[in-house]
Amino acid sequence: MTKRFTLAATAGLLLSAPVLMAAQAPQAGADLQVHLTGLRSAKGVVHLCLSARPDKFLDCKADKTALARTVPARAAGRLDLGPVRPGTYALLIVHDENQNGKLDMTLGIPREGFGFSNNPAMRPRPPRWEEIRFTMPATPTTQQIRVRYVL
Repeated sequence: MTKRFTLAATAGLLLSAPVLMAAQAPQAGADLQVHLTGLRSAKGVVHLCLSARPDKFLDCKADKTALARTVPARAAGRLDLGPVRPGTYALLIVHDENQNGKLDMTLGIPREGFGFSNNPAMRPRPPRWEEIRFTMPATPTTQQIRVRYVL
């Protein structure tokens, strides 16, 4: 049984960002680590976007304050984002296995992996800010994100 849903808006917006944005980590704050589970292969790259904007969290390119990283998938199990100021954020992850800069889709169904902070349930729509936001404390913290594949 195939779960059918559309993440085109989410993935397309996330991957419309340059492969590696020149965003700087904030000067003050605590270290944020991201642990990814469920990567099905070490092929390609993993795109990550950390956003504090409820109105732009699905569009990394439009969010000039977002912290974006692209790393080889083989090294993406544990990512250290460095110091992040306390506040409310959302994380988006895409496993771009063929490194073509986008989340490949078939009939609106993602063919590559994706994940979000708080690991929300898959629905026939992109997640809402309330579902994936998390609070970054003033102490080091880790976000666990499960990468999911539909096809």
